[in-house]
Amino acid sequence: MIERRRKTRYPVELPARYRTLGLGRNLSGFAQTLNMSSGGVLVSVEEPIRPGTLIEVILDWPTLLDANIPLQLVTSGRVMHSSEFVCGIEFTRYQFRTAKRKDAKAAAAGQRS
Repeated sequence: MIERRRKTRYPVELPARYRTLGLGRNLSGFAQTLNMSSGGVLVSVEEPIRPGTLIEVILDWPTLLDANIPLQLVTSGRVMHSSEFVCGIEFTRYQFRTAKRKDAKAAAAGQRS
């Protein structure tokens, strides 16, 4: 099989949340990243999402800013491919934001369960 990706994918498993954007029935839920690159992310989701759908995915970043402040990677993009409960998303935008302490505690609790 010929690799068509331009960016290297890394196996990164992080808890995440998603919500679809735009017209129609909006979906939201919890996700788990499977791999990611600087251009996109592969995530497992709670229900199928059609290719072409605009989506926002918020990942709880595992590293603290200044060893004290929780971070989130907030991304938006388009579902490029999907199969049942896995979607490949190409980023149109992404940025790091600081997270509230309770968000970090909830994420940590989710990782332990």
